[in-house]
Amino acid sequence: MAKLIVVIGVTGLQGSSVADTFLRLPGWRVRGITRSPSSEAARALASRGVEVVEGDFNDKDSLRPAFQGANVIFSNTDFFANLLAAMRPGADLPAGRTPNEHAYHVEVAQGLNIAEVAASPAVLRTLDRFVLSSLSDARGWSRGRYTSLYHYDSKAEMIRVIRERLPDLARRMSTVQIGHYVTNWKAFRTMAPQRQADGSFLVIRPFAPGLELPFVVPHRDTGAFVKALVDLPAGKDLLGVSQTMAWPEWVELWGRILGVEAGFKQVSREEFFAGTPKPVRDELWDSYEYCADFGYTGGDPEVLTPDQLDVEVPLTSMEEYIRSEDWSSLLSSTTA
Repeated sequence: MAKLIVVIGVTGLQGSSVADTFLRLPGWRVRGITRSPSSEAARALASRGVEVVEGDFNDKDSLRPAFQGANVIFSNTDFFANLLAAMRPGADLPAGRTPNEHAYHVEVAQGLNIAEVAASPAVLRTLDRFVLSSLSDARGWSRGRYTSLYHYDSKAEMIRVIRERLPDLARRMSTVQIGHYVTNWKAFRTMAPQRQADGSFLVIRPFAPGLELPFVVPHRDTGAFVKALVDLPAGKDLLGVSQTMAWPEWVELWGRILGVEAGFKQVSREEFFAGTPKPVRDELWDSYEYCADFGYTGGDPEVLTPDQLDVEVPLTSMEEYIRSEDWSSLLSSTTA
């Protein structure tokens, strides 16, 4: 009988990659959970063989039937979706709570809803592995220096509660700390290469030129990370990295492949985040500071990289990503 993986957030960058990976594997079925099963993305997945079901992270009862019979569950929650919702005019926030604090509490609650249903006896009967998409425990690894990096701390709190309150699920759990999205330029246009008056391109970042980052192609490689964690014993904490390099190296590669002049410039955080709404700026600013001070994983010695695993993990190089990406909107742009 084919095994079943249940993918939370199946239409997102991470979830769709997991679905793509397991659809290609013999002996696996894919069930994807989304709040919008009639969306174009959900219908496209269904046409390829994904069993698309409706589920809401805020409603445990909606998750129970979706988890039935699962051998693997991939849990992925979205802090920034909750933050943007909290920033909308008229958003109903508890008194005295900032949008960032509210997004933290909502994401923790959503993650624990998923975990509590996964830990129910009916689900544990078939469950072999619970893979949670996470980030570093910034508060802990910075020894209290960073106390408001909420999109990191929310994942750390989920893991802490699972280990403390849901031991049967914790014994089946592995985590993947997804790296620095190389696709962020699509969501934040200031992160895209900017055309200059002379026709060249400039990438600006607040990072020091020598700082190496764990770049990840999330829509391609998340599935490979999850597959590796499914094949290995539980208890692993994996850094989800496609390739590590510094920004100047990435920019040089980008320009060479596309045949354009391109350069890198380090700018102040104030310049880089000019015009960014404060709640978003606070999260990204702190994450950049934390990464520069402590490293992407905070220096946690238990975090493994794909090359340290006992299984092969196929990864997308930055050259492969750049060659496959559609850059036409940037190459045809006018001066920034």
